[in-house]
Amino acid sequence: MNTQTGALLHQAHMTTIEALQSLDELLGSNKKAPAKDDLLARKLKQLARILKSEVESHFGFEENHLFKVFVEQGETGIVTMLTHEHRSILPLALQVADLAVAAAEAGFTDATWTEFKDAGAELVEREIFHIQKEEMGLLSAISALVDPETDEELADIYRREVG
Repeated sequence: MNTQTGALLHQAHMTTIEALQSLDELLGSNKKAPAKDDLLARKLKQLARILKSEVESHFGFEENHLFKVFVEQGETGIVTMLTHEHRSILPLALQVADLAVAAAEAGFTDATWTEFKDAGAELVEREIFHIQKEEMGLLSAISALVDPETDEELADIYRREVG
């Protein structure tokens, strides 16, 4: 990783992948709704926090700052593709996050577990595929298209807006 912005995005991707793998393990190891306990509640709250950060702050940074740099250089193809994927992932991630928060408070019913399991499995598939694309294409494009001064400005914005 030879840009600050790319390194920050990569770090966020790894955090999100770890959360998605934990979600996938939870879904795969429970055919029926798991009983609510403190550990499950903490995991669900952490999952919700990471998902919301990914789709609200991280996607927002890319769309409001990074993609503008790409468009100014005529690189609209990658911007259009990734923005379209963001629009597909965002409502699903927020649905899973909301279900996780509700379950952390009240536990799962059979119906809410089924809804969480179906939405969570779909989210794992979409989000991991999206992150793989960004890791292979977007981070390389940042290295090729963003000059060091702009990279530093973008990294500062990312740290302020995303964390």
